[in-house]
Amino acid sequence: MTKSKAKRVVVTGIGAVTPFGVGIPVFWDGLVNGQSAIKETEEPELSQWSPVSAELKDLDPLQYLSKKQVRNTDRITQLSLIAAQEAMEDSGVNLEGEDLRRMGITVGTGYGGVQTLGEGTVQLVNNPKKRVSPRLLSKSIPNAAASALAMQYGFQGPAMTYTTACAASANSIGEAMYMLQRGEVDLMLAGGAESLFSPVILAGLRSAGAIAMDGPEDKSAWSRPFDTNRKGMVAGEGAAFLVLETYEKAVARGATLYGELAGYGTSNDAYHETAPHPNGDGAVIAMERALDTAGLQAHNIDYVNAHATATPAGDTAESKSLQRVFGDDLAAIPVNSIKGAIGHLLGTAGAIESISCLLSMKSGILPPTLNCDQPDSDAPPNLVRERSKKQEVTSVLTNSFGFGGQNGSLIWRKV
Repeated sequence: MTKSKAKRVVVTGIGAVTPFGVGIPVFWDGLVNGQSAIKETEEPELSQWSPVSAELKDLDPLQYLSKKQVRNTDRITQLSLIAAQEAMEDSGVNLEGEDLRRMGITVGTGYGGVQTLGEGTVQLVNNPKKRVSPRLLSKSIPNAAASALAMQYGFQGPAMTYTTACAASANSIGEAMYMLQRGEVDLMLAGGAESLFSPVILAGLRSAGAIAMDGPEDKSAWSRPFDTNRKGMVAGEGAAFLVLETYEKAVARGATLYGELAGYGTSNDAYHETAPHPNGDGAVIAMERALDTAGLQAHNIDYVNAHATATPAGDTAESKSLQRVFGDDLAAIPVNSIKGAIGHLLGTAGAIESISCLLSMKSGILPPTLNCDQPDSDAPPNLVRERSKKQEVTSVLTNSFGFGGQNGSLIWRKV
């Protein structure tokens, strides 16, 4: 029996809320111009655990959502609804007359609605006999964002949530690709959301040694991917979503195509609760699987968007894995990390970095790896540093690696 050829999957819409603000234009402008959205943490109860952060300041959700939506949702769901609205409008898809049973949602998040959980905990500590909000559960549960998006658009297909740490939205996008390729759905709204500005979560990340607790006098430069003097990640927040469709359906309706999702690979290190495998074994498996599903060889990749969170163990393991996968070809492949600009958005990372890759393919501009003044000895040799680089790219690999040994790699191709 001949194996049928998998359907091609393309992106027709993108939307984001990042530490730079609401919308793709402000995000991309900040990246390519080498700006940093990282600042000193203002709230005393948070700053002791995370002295600097990439928070989204001055966002009034009521400018984008109804009072009822804001009242009944946690911040990550609000961010999701705002980012998804931009992506859906950008796609130009008309839902009238469409079979909503064949449209679905995948969301990646590391923790879910931690701010709601934190508020409920404080209420109980202060008054153990007082009832918490009846909305606490529905607001904090990790699948709240997917549920809210399904209700917003009436999608009755799969509404799946992936809680695979920092690989969550890479997994959500890759798994959405599989659903489209199998012909189960016609359209997927895929992405991720995260907002970890809760004392208990930041305290946990601090105890795990993940958070940068000191750095240069210029606090906007504390996130230092691949730099010899990196001290750890800087926590950020945001949401990013992509509209995925089959190539045939997108072309038939005259949609704008940002790029093709050509490959996806996922794996687990099976090594440690928080630390990556020191030689990048799991990362290698994920990248090789992504190359295999894309039908590409390592030398066909002309740009890598690295996970590179600015943790010494994580950056080194990724560097070693890139060397193992690409060998001598790595010297000619530009590599960057955008976390120097926006910090680490955890469950959103794979989605927002995928959008960055798509915009690089479209514009021929590779954003810089900020604050990498002295690359360490293991760092990729062709790092994009200091300023954006003009270079046409056609096949791009982006990595997302997380606690629990979770790995996700995506390959985007120009169409």
